[in-house]
Parts: sequence; structure tokens; C-alpha cells
Amino acid sequence: MAPGGPRPALLLPLALLAALALPSDSASYQQFLTHHVDFPKTEAPSERLYCARMMELRGLTRRFCRQRNVFLHAPAPQLRALCARGGAHVGRNLYDSPAPLGLTVCRALPGSRPGACRYRAAVGSGRVRVACAQGLPVHLESARLE
Repeated sequence: MAPGGPRPALLLPLALLAALALPSDSASYQQFLTHHVDFPKTEAPSERLYCARMMELRGLTRRFCRQRNVFLHAPAPQLRALCARGGAHVGRNLYDSPAPLGLTVCRALPGSRPGACRYRAAVGSGRVRVACAQGLPVHLESARLE
């Protein structure tokens, strides 16, 4: 007959596995760069084709057509600086850009499906809000064209 209480010897390996499965801050920063940073901006015949190409190249259309994504056209050091002296701290781990950055906002068109994702693009500049971890941007909280 087996005892019915918790088994610490079994829980410890599970806890370690769970901790290893969590993304590190540096992995989250790399994902932030992959999903949102395109500097200098990649050339394309049109803004619509820019979105389609970038979303596919960045792996944002594999399982589904990502509905919305913003590409920031600013160098990585400038974006890292938002998490320190270059950004306005607005609470918890959130920082706002003090000046507008170049942006391309891509939105999926109705009827888009993996393998045939189509996008509409809005291009301009705007301020962004990023979430930071250990001095690195890890999440684009908001971005609006001005």
C-alpha cells in the first residue's frame, strides 16, 4: 500500500523541468527582436508586400496568420536604452519612448489563412511602450502611429 502524502523526491525534478521550460530574459529579448525590430527597414515593392514578406520571414504565419504586428525601425541599442536612461518609466516594468520611432503596423486582411496570409500596412512614426526585464525590452506593450 502506497502512502498518500506529497512526494518531495518526485516534485523536485518536475519543478526543475518547469523552470527550464520558462524562457529566459535573453530569450525573450531575442524573440522581441525577431518579432518587432527591422532596422534598417527591409526594402519591398510595396508596404503590403513588406508586411507579407516580414511576417513570413519572422515566422509569424506558420500556424495561423498573426492578426496584428508592429515592426520598429530603430536600432537595437536605442530600443535597449528605453529600459534605462532613454525611456520614461511609467510603472512596474513599463517604459515609454520619449520620441517617436519609425513604425510599420501590419494587420491581417479578412480571408487570410496560413500559406496565404495577406496584410494591410500603415507606415509612419509613433511612440511605443515596452516591458523590460533585466534592462532589456521583452514585450511591445503598445505602439500607435501619430
